[in-house]
Amino acid sequence: MGTAVDMHVHTIVGSMDSDISPKRLGEQAHAVGLTGIALTEHLHQWPDDEIEHFQQEYGLFVFNAREWSTDMGHVVTLGLPREVRGIHRARDLRAACDDYGSYFVICHPFRYFPGPSSLLFGHRRDQQSMPLEELAEHPVFALADAIEVLNGGCIERENTLALDVARRLGKPQTSGSDAHMPLEVGRYATVFEKDLESEEDMLAELRAGRFRPGRRGMLAGQYEVLAETEAVTEK
Repeated sequence: MGTAVDMHVHTIVGSMDSDISPKRLGEQAHAVGLTGIALTEHLHQWPDDEIEHFQQEYGLFVFNAREWSTDMGHVVTLGLPREVRGIHRARDLRAACDDYGSYFVICHPFRYFPGPSSLLFGHRRDQQSMPLEELAEHPVFALADAIEVLNGGCIERENTLALDVARRLGKPQTSGSDAHMPLEVGRYATVFEKDLESEEDMLAELRAGRFRPGRRGMLAGQYEVLAETEAVTEK
């Protein structure tokens, strides 16, 4: 049946700006039909015993991932050991991912674009007139294994630009809620072709490209995969 994973979730365990407790996370995940969660905390990852307890209680697949703030925007890494810390440059983070066989996803690349708060293009005065091909030349996209094209904290135009750049570059695409409040969990999910049983499973499927961005459907427990040529349109 595959696994629907919200690939971008923050909780009170490791993110000071979140209001999601483990209990509320588990309950909301079940309510919307998720079968997996990637924990992408800002400050520190969940302890192994808390992960094990959560999985036993709620029966969900969990990947203990991480979100980084870099000089080229926000990046989610999957598979970096806990001891890797203190990285602030995207190129150094890419090098660490290469060393450990980890996966690098550039998150919400066009949030607040165009404008001074854009993490990738805020320094450019000509943002409004930049063509798609020039946007796609930003060096972070060459570093990334995948681009997050559906993010619950972005407006439709911002997600559309991310999708257009990913398609232009032929990059794999992920989606996640970027949830900080319980009801935000599961707005978007990345849908994997197989049933995931371990972090190693998910890394293998990510490297093989056997996943698609998806959004919550009208029916409970249903996630609609974004078709290859489909536009981002809120329903």
